[in-house]
Amino acid sequence: MTPEDGEQPKRGLSEEAFRRIKYDIVWCNLAPGEEVSETKLTNTYGFGKAPIRQALSKLVQEGYVIAIPRSGHLIAPVTLQSVKEVFELRLLLEPVAVEKACGNVNVARLRELNAKCAHGYVPGDHASEARFMEANRNFHMEIARSSGNSRLAAALSQIMDEMTRLLHLGFVLRERPEEMCQEHDALFDALLDNDGARARAIAVAHIKSVQSMVIDGIINHSTLSKTNIAVA
Repeated sequence: MTPEDGEQPKRGLSEEAFRRIKYDIVWCNLAPGEEVSETKLTNTYGFGKAPIRQALSKLVQEGYVIAIPRSGHLIAPVTLQSVKEVFELRLLLEPVAVEKACGNVNVARLRELNAKCAHGYVPGDHASEARFMEANRNFHMEIARSSGNSRLAAALSQIMDEMTRLLHLGFVLRERPEEMCQEHDALFDALLDNDGARARAIAVAHIKSVQSMVIDGIINHSTLSKTNIAVA
C-alpha cells in the first residue's frame, strides 16, 4: 500500500465531515455561538477524531468556526456588523459578475433554474425550504460562473452559503415567503438582452432588498435573544 492509498480514505472522511458540519452551520442546526468539541462532533456525526479534527481546521480557515485555545471550538457568532459586511461584499462582487455574464449565460440552464425557484416552498418545511434555497443558490451561481472569472465565482459561492444562514437567522424564510419567492424574470431578461447596466441595477436592488429583510428580521424578531446575535 502506498502512502497515497492509505491517505485517500481519511481525506474522503474529513471532506464528508466538513461538508456535513458546514451544512448544519449554514442551516442553523448548529447555532451561532454554540460551543462544540471534537468529542461532541464525533458522537453526533459518527466520524473518528482525525476526520473531525481536519474538518474543524478547514471550518476555522473558512470562518465558520472559531478555535478557543485550551477550550474547544465555537460556532462563529453573528453580529449586525458582520451581517452588514457580508452584504457589502456581495454588493461589491455580484453586480460585477452579473454585468460580465451578459451574453454568456446558458439560457436553457438558467431558465430551468429560474423555474425551480418559481415553485417556491412551504415555510417551516425544511425539505421544501432546502430545495428552494438550493435552486436559488444555483441560479445565482450559474450567473456568477458565466462571468468567466473563476475567482469571482468562488468568492460568491462562499457568500451565498453565508446568505443561507443569514436568511434563517433573520427568520426571512419563515415569515416573508412572498418576498423570497420573487421571480428572477427581470434579471433573466436583462441577461438575455445583453443589457449589462440593467442587469447590474436589478442585482443591486435585489441584494439591498434581501439585506433589508434580513436586518429587519434580526432586529425585530421576538426570539432574538436565543440566536446569539449581538449588535457589534
